[in-house]
Amino acid sequence: MKIARYSYQGAIAFGIVDGDELVVLTNDPMFAGFDTTGDRVALADVKLLAPVIPRSKIVAVVSAEAFVLRPNTAVVGPGDAIVLPAASSRVEVDGQLAIVIGKIAKNVSAADALGRVFGYTVATVVTAADLASGLAGAFDTFLPLGPVVETEFDEALSPLRGLINDEEFQALSLGDDDRTTEDVVAALVAFASSVSTLLPGDVILAGPLDTPADVVDGDTVTVSIAGIGTLVNPVVRPA
Repeated sequence: MKIARYSYQGAIAFGIVDGDELVVLTNDPMFAGFDTTGDRVALADVKLLAPVIPRSKIVAVVSAEAFVLRPNTAVVGPGDAIVLPAASSRVEVDGQLAIVIGKIAKNVSAADALGRVFGYTVATVVTAADLASGLAGAFDTFLPLGPVVETEFDEALSPLRGLINDEEFQALSLGDDDRTTEDVVAALVAFASSVSTLLPGDVILAGPLDTPADVVDGDTVTVSIAGIGTLVNPVVRPA
């Protein structure tokens, strides 16, 4: 099931994607379930927003034994601009699978980890490569998410493709010869929960971090994950 968060006629709402329409939900399904209002709106008539705004934290995994936290103010949605900061002269992007936590998780095992996940979305992870690690990913607009949250896990979520303008810079799968994507997700949730309590709405960025590409003013970044959708964001540098 694909869940969208959107703006329509001056209000923010949630809906289930059904073809070219949204089935309107009564509230945030992560907390209120999937009750519907009975209304429908056309996807073409709404502005899709970041499908989740983390209430607590964003966990960016940098290795099997380490992660850094990003602020929720870095999150923007589909079509929103990635704003290059004056403090950096080298900004990179990296497409990643984003895991959205749906239930409190502390010291969960890998076997139980997927039961704490609400769903999955696409992330464009932006980093000021010439700045210290604690600052590099903290800027506003440095984490586009979207276009929707897919609540049902499928190994078909694995293929990821990234473009800058029309040039491909990523084509990969989160899984590998030894582990499925499901194994990777479960291990990441278990690891993160062993360090810090995960709360509903928290986001874990599943990597990888080994295929970034530089962006400059005027570029357009497109990241697609099969089974979820395509996230497109322009890059701008303010005058």
